[in-house]
Amino acid sequence: MRLSDKNLVGRVVVTADGQALGEVSVLFVDSQTWLVEALQVKLRRGAAEQLGASRTLFHAGTIEIPIRIVQSVSDAVVLSVSVEALHQVLPSVSASATAH
Repeated sequence: MRLSDKNLVGRVVVTADGQALGEVSVLFVDSQTWLVEALQVKLRRGAAEQLGASRTLFHAGTIEIPIRIVQSVSDAVVLSVSVEALHQVLPSVSASATAH
């Protein structure tokens, strides 16, 4: 399946345990290999609180998800880990989570 950034931006990101984290907001592409390295996810309020991501009244928290933990992409982007496992996969989740 061939996808563009226009197809992926806005898709819901779901963890392995079925929790909706948020929506894809940005794709990060390696400039040498032209491969997608990571997705920036605009977190929903509950997910941001669970992950300890900073957010403000006007800006949702975001987190960068490496492609290696993406299990599949269809109507949603499904991760191969649960929300709890994100803390182990991304040890500095609150450090990498920012408000944009």
